[in-house]
Amino acid sequence: MNLKKKTKWFVTILIIFLISIVIGYNYVYKSHKTTNELTTNYIGKSSDFMLIVNTNSSNWVNKVVELSGKITEKDSLGIIIDNSIFCQFIHKTNSDNLQLNQQITIKGIVIGYDDLLEELKLNQCIIKN
Repeated sequence: MNLKKKTKWFVTILIIFLISIVIGYNYVYKSHKTTNELTTNYIGKSSDFMLIVNTNSSNWVNKVVELSGKITEKDSLGIIIDNSIFCQFIHKTNSDNLQLNQQITIKGIVIGYDDLLEELKLNQCIIKN
């Protein structure tokens, strides 16, 4: 083989290698969907949803729900709806504009049910209204 053919082969292999790296990087590090973009698996009242979760909570882990209820507690980490659902927000939400006993609708991902506290935990919550 002469020098031109070797150079062409080297450049071709190098280009294929670089393209493979870019495609692999984009596949592994693709951006995650936000809570707004995820498909909702349940929409309804928090009290109705708690009745469903009490029968079988493991089916609801990592599912997206949109729940309505009254704010019964609030702190710097999140809010509690109807004394039974803890909602942790995506961003540090200024809870000063949220009032106790205020009707609210939130959307979040179920991360589990705490049997000891009898509390459902939602993560990455956003306020819908």
